[in-house]
Amino acid sequence: MAIGATDRLLPAAGGTRFYRLAVVLMIAATVVLDGLDNQMLGLAAPALLREWGLGRGVLGGIFALGFLGMAVGTLAAGQIGDQHGRRVALLLGVALFGAATLATGFAGTVWHLALLKALAGVGLGGVPGTAAAMIAEFTTARWRSLAVTFGVVCVSIGGILGGGMATAILPLLGWRWLFWSSGVLTLAFVLLLLRLLPESPGFLARYMGKADRTTLTSGAAPLPPAALLFRDDLARSTLGLSMAMLSGMFLIYMMFNWAPTMLSAQGFSLHDTSMGLTWFNIGGTAGALMAALAIMKLGSRITLPAMAGLGALVCILLAAMPVMTEPKGSLVMIGLALLGLTSSAAQSAMFALGAYAFPLALRARGMGLMGAAGRLGALVSALAGSWLVAGWMGFFAVLGAVMLANMASFLAVRGHIPPLGRGRTEDLQG
Repeated sequence: MAIGATDRLLPAAGGTRFYRLAVVLMIAATVVLDGLDNQMLGLAAPALLREWGLGRGVLGGIFALGFLGMAVGTLAAGQIGDQHGRRVALLLGVALFGAATLATGFAGTVWHLALLKALAGVGLGGVPGTAAAMIAEFTTARWRSLAVTFGVVCVSIGGILGGGMATAILPLLGWRWLFWSSGVLTLAFVLLLLRLLPESPGFLARYMGKADRTTLTSGAAPLPPAALLFRDDLARSTLGLSMAMLSGMFLIYMMFNWAPTMLSAQGFSLHDTSMGLTWFNIGGTAGALMAALAIMKLGSRITLPAMAGLGALVCILLAAMPVMTEPKGSLVMIGLALLGLTSSAAQSAMFALGAYAFPLALRARGMGLMGAAGRLGALVSALAGSWLVAGWMGFFAVLGAVMLANMASFLAVRGHIPPLGRGRTEDLQG
């Protein structure tokens, strides 16, 4: 069923503008928490390395286990989302990573930390893609790209919140309180979602008969095979989006997990290592919303490759910058903000492209496949970061090359979002 038909179901599901806005904000809040919990270990890393005397290679292995968990969670959430509902997939993911993050504050050994990071990864993996699919199905066609991008960019908002928490908590209370605070906040929100979050009307549209907003009472139509993602014109979009996600998540998680440690190695204070990641996230938030507006005007075929190309240029400039805490420290922060404004923003807007390119019955699995490719890129970043983090120039030179690959991947996608206007309306493929 085309999403236009789904739009007509919204009033029957309480689909007033205020109702839909409230639901989108609830879903977006889960992505904020995903971004918050996802960045906890990276923010805590400088303090943890000192307290436990860990080598960077050990920390890289822990990050890698987390990304393996995220790959599993991403694929599982896609299957659950298409078969049992977006709401179920979202709630399971948020509850799991919230509980694992809370438990991480009690970790006493490296193996405890690694196991809990892997469990948190299973929960974290499926949330952004599931949330993007769900927001797309609660939003009218005109504002869908902006709404989906806003939802996904909440990962960066979560990072901003996490950076602020780390700045306040780490010097006074230590790294354990960082995990406890984030975990409690996440689990408290899960209880709210259990009561208030409805099922996606796009998912309900696949069911025969009527179902209420939170439960399904009738049998589902058979799912089309996932192999359709690799047939005909859809194959080019599937492969292009998967490669774009792989390269994009390499950059994102290199910054999330290793930027604070890299800045610490360059002589920045614990406060400034957190602020560097915060500025990257601030730039990513602003840039993603700008990208969504540009997609409405220009389409995604122009906007996303252009942002990736600009991100590569910023990486080159950062690699050439002689880094000192003073007086160059402020220039470094500006550079990190610009990197977020371009490179990070392009990856957030990519989810809107995925929600457009994949048809309704394949959407959660298509975005799950994208997400799994992204987790592979994140896994590689976890292993590569342990040696790249030692050199400023090499760190950003590699990221620049990755963003060029990201730009090429965007250009390869066939099913780009067209610009609005001139009698054309944006809609999802049915």
